[in-house]
Amino acid sequence: MPTPRSSKKIQLMKKYIEQLLGDIADATENVSLPFIEKELNLDDFITDEEENENAPVRSLEEWTGITREMLPPEEMLNDHQVNSLLAALKKLLDAYNWSFVLQTQVPERIQYSTIRQNFDQQAKIKRWHMGFFELCSPGAKHGECALSQYCQCAFYAELFSGFCDEELSPEEERARHLEIDIIHLKRKYGSEWMKYYPYHLNAKYDDENGQPYNYGFDDESNEDEDKWWRG
Repeated sequence: MPTPRSSKKIQLMKKYIEQLLGDIADATENVSLPFIEKELNLDDFITDEEENENAPVRSLEEWTGITREMLPPEEMLNDHQVNSLLAALKKLLDAYNWSFVLQTQVPERIQYSTIRQNFDQQAKIKRWHMGFFELCSPGAKHGECALSQYCQCAFYAELFSGFCDEELSPEEERARHLEIDIIHLKRKYGSEWMKYYPYHLNAKYDDENGQPYNYGFDDESNEDEDKWWRG
């Protein structure tokens, strides 16, 4: 049974989380972008590589107004609080085009801890391409980051460890992509991986003309639909 002191702490934390969620929501709704007033001109388009090199860089904490110190350690939170903060922080990062993206299934508490631990990073303010939240601190070894056993760098290193650079025929290259995709999907979606099976990479599902599986899209009917405006 909770003591009066522990009950008071629980109530104080509940009130603080509610206030913190409000602060995160405000930051999400009031994103400051240096180019938000400028009209997009396709003539100004640059590649992702060029934008990575030239995009302005800003402290994520200063930019959002949310600091690492504002985020309580996950061990101080119950599951509902962790999930609420995680969802709010992901929405915040999406709004700032600095998205938190994982390629494998990771428990919510570890996701939250990863964001909290790395929130004091520098973010690139990108106009044309997606930006991604840095999951690891610079110089961190595989498996020694906040993601621990769910380290994304270690996952990709393992994924490609059995493959070497070599000349492949188009058929062999396609088969390799299929193999890599299946390994990835199993890690990302677990027992539900077959819902995302890449049929277009499996020659067994090609049509009678040898064309990859098109997931039910009929090119001819789509072409006819595109001509509706011509009369």
